[in-house]
Amino acid sequence: MTAVKVEQVSAEEIRLSGDMIFATVLSARTSLLSLLSSASGTCRVDWSGIDRVDSSALSMWLVCQRYAQSRDLKLVLENPPSGFSSIAGLVGLADRLS
Repeated sequence: MTAVKVEQVSAEEIRLSGDMIFATVLSARTSLLSLLSSASGTCRVDWSGIDRVDSSALSMWLVCQRYAQSRDLKLVLENPPSGFSSIAGLVGLADRLS
């Protein structure tokens, strides 16, 4: 298991890397929400560095989307792992990824 690294690349982009699984998602969510609190306009979240995901990753993304909406921030999912998209499709939430 590799802890998730949440890195602000620019004012408009955050990059994630590691394993987004139940054991790591809480700290990743805390870090991501902290960065989103100072974002404005549109923020892209690049998942290309994420190796493994489980359903907790989808839950975290939905929490971040709700937070972004409450701040009039557009959150854009970039490079989701195939497992992430599969989980969202399985539970009928694939439309929430875009």
